[in-house]
Parts: sequence; structure tokens; C-alpha cells
Amino acid sequence: QAKGDEPDGRSDIYSMGVVAYFLVTGRAPFEADRPIKVLMAHAHEKPQRPSELNPDLPPDLERVILKALEKNPADRYQTADDFREALLSCADAGMWTREMAADWWETCGCPHKKQLDQEVFAAQCV
Repeated sequence: QAKGDEPDGRSDIYSMGVVAYFLVTGRAPFEADRPIKVLMAHAHEKPQRPSELNPDLPPDLERVILKALEKNPADRYQTADDFREALLSCADAGMWTREMAADWWETCGCPHKKQLDQEVFAAQCV
């Protein structure tokens, strides 16, 4: 889209790759001081490998995320079902329970949520 191409379902797959990247690293694939720089990075740069930010990331999951983030839509998963199948084929797929996910979110989850929680709880105590 940033290059002026017509968006399709593969744009959504890229977006899900961005979300997955954030979930496993705690940061967006591209960060800059100006939005236009972030937009240009999405259009032209490869993101840092997620395993460089999270060494515990399984290699198969990293491959799935990076394929979803391919610049050329033809190199991404072509459908949401293809993306789902790739995720389900990861060695650790199906090993997480809801309780494990809730615990992860509580201890490692979104730093923005944690900061907001701290501000809210601090305001309630005053």
C-alpha cells in the first residue's frame, strides 16, 4: 500500500505479521522519530530478526513471521488459511493453554499496557 499497490488479503497477512512481531519481541518491526520514516521502512527495509530481540523464539515461528512480513506480496502467505497452517505446523503449536497465555501477558505482555496499568493503579491509590 505504501508503494501505491492495490491492497488485498496479503496486506492483512503483512499486518498480522507486524502484530506477531510485536507479540514476540515487545516492539514494532520498524521504529523512527517520524511516521514517514516508519512507512518507508515498511515499504523498503527488512526488519531486524525477531530472534535478535528474543533469543528464546523458536526458529520455525521466526520463519513464519518473517514470511508474513515479506515486502513482495507474492512472497508472503497467499491466504489466511496458508498463514494459519504455517503457524499450526510450528513445533510449539498447541502447547499453550489459556492459563499460560494469561500468565505470559501478566508478566511479559505489552509494555504500553503495563505502563497504563501502573498509572491507573497509582491514581486509584491516591
